[in-house]
Amino acid sequence: MSTLSDALKGVQRLLIMQEKIAALDGAIQTLSANHRQVVGEVVGIDKRLIRIETLVEVATARGAPPSPPRLEG
Repeated sequence: MSTLSDALKGVQRLLIMQEKIAALDGAIQTLSANHRQVVGEVVGIDKRLIRIETLVEVATARGAPPSPPRLEG
């Protein structure tokens, strides 16, 4: 009887582990989607920063006086 009990406990553990794995898979999918979104936003910010830096370099090369940094809040 103990062999049957051990087998049932093993099956129960297996089912619990499968549920946990399914939950982890869902969490990983969510994290992956969030990561892709953040990467897209970072790339967009990087492109805007490059354009701003280029504008500053062009203005400085033309002899425009450097303006003090603005604090926005």
